[in-house]
Amino acid sequence: MSKMEMHEQERAFESSSGSEKENANVSLQERSQYPSVYPDEIFLVDFDMDDPERPINWPTGKKLVHTALYGMTTFAAQFNSTTMSPTAGHLTKVYPIGQEVATLATSLYVLGIAFGPMIFAPFSEMNGRKVGVFFPFFISMLLTAGTASADNVAAIMCTRFFSGLFAGAPIVSSGGVMADLWHPAQRATALIFYAFFVVCGADFGPIISSLLSKGSDTAWRWPLWFMVIVQSAILLINMIVIDETYVPVILARKARNLRLSTNNWGLHAAHEQYKLDAKEFVTFHLLRPFAMLATPIVFFIAMFASYVYGILYIILTTIPYTFNMSRNWTGTVSTLPMIAFFLGVLIGGVFNILWNRRYARLLQENGGQPLPEQRLPIMMMSGWLMPAGIFVFAWTSYESIHWIAPFIGIAMMGIGFFIIFQGCLNYLVDTFTKFAASAIAANTFTRSICGGSFPLFSRIMFEKLGVHWGGTLVGFVALGMIPIPFVFYFFGKSLRGKNPYINLVS
Repeated sequence: MSKMEMHEQERAFESSSGSEKENANVSLQERSQYPSVYPDEIFLVDFDMDDPERPINWPTGKKLVHTALYGMTTFAAQFNSTTMSPTAGHLTKVYPIGQEVATLATSLYVLGIAFGPMIFAPFSEMNGRKVGVFFPFFISMLLTAGTASADNVAAIMCTRFFSGLFAGAPIVSSGGVMADLWHPAQRATALIFYAFFVVCGADFGPIISSLLSKGSDTAWRWPLWFMVIVQSAILLINMIVIDETYVPVILARKARNLRLSTNNWGLHAAHEQYKLDAKEFVTFHLLRPFAMLATPIVFFIAMFASYVYGILYIILTTIPYTFNMSRNWTGTVSTLPMIAFFLGVLIGGVFNILWNRRYARLLQENGGQPLPEQRLPIMMMSGWLMPAGIFVFAWTSYESIHWIAPFIGIAMMGIGFFIIFQGCLNYLVDTFTKFAASAIAANTFTRSICGGSFPLFSRIMFEKLGVHWGGTLVGFVALGMIPIPFVFYFFGKSLRGKNPYINLVS
């Protein structure tokens, strides 16, 4: 049975009469006491709304622990993406390659993440979040060890790409975990808390890596071995502490245990009828995200989010080089501007939390129905901070100007980045509620393409144009994207109703 058929059966069950439900959902206690009473009947195992075993009803402390641990897992995956950024110079000394080829060690990892959602989203829906996240995470860890022990450029680049591919599992599936754990009114704030871990990983990767790679030219391997140690510790803690959060898989396991304990083979869970076939995998998980990119809403919102994500990786991979050009900062000192960016992210997170409180109030007044356009005003009010921060950074990058000035510009970029990135994601989820997973997959694909490709030309751009005009070029493109949330705020509702491409995704 396909997933769509399974959902239709579940909806039919939910719409059945009270007497039919009562007959089908006999209490588990009664079935366990009198298994022989129902030898030829089929019973659907399900949770009551207030069942304490449902992850959404877990104590807040337990939910926070799970959110933090999944956040730490994604932290490690994102940390790994920038681990080799400060060691590109080491590679050019050890192997006969240029700076751009050495940068591929970072870009290929991020490009690998682009294809993760298409593969691991259905894998986690089949086998649960725990297996669907931590098994690929373990494979990514092994591939990182392979990179650390590689003795040629081809092996380094190949293992980096596939390490990123498998690291896509926690990056894409952890959002589903937030949906498993938190009610809609709380989920946006939980996602912000989770996103702090995500950005923190990529942001602090270059700083720690530069500290570990001091010394000989072969010291580029040490950040990778450190990454393996961190991933191993996180994986061990997760396997001990974390419980499954995906309700269909929990119910399938519960039904199996009940069959064994009661000897009643009529007990089953809806998920046990779900079989992922090739047609569903290709149609829903591979093709639908690309089809959604043909819709104007997904295309422009995803492009906006992807551009700011690409700027994030320009900051992470190229800003140390620009501070070396303008102020002669070297080594770990040149990576310290990343701290200013993260402080900006924290401030942007506070703004998002405050806005989410207002949105929750509007949501309640609207009877719980999503209001996608109400996600946009905060982007309209604060989106200018990113291009403004780029201009401040670019034109204060003189040795005669105190370093705090470009740091302020980078912090402004961090505020604008986080508000735009989270706002775009929330808008897509609210607009395509039924196809939210595909919308997120499309967004993840485009942002990873930008994040992987921007560092390949950014260093040359700053070298040829200089820090001032190179930054100005990036800022003008960001400036041109400011009208996007304004357009969708005023015309988004009518665009959804007149979308000529909606048949591609429905």
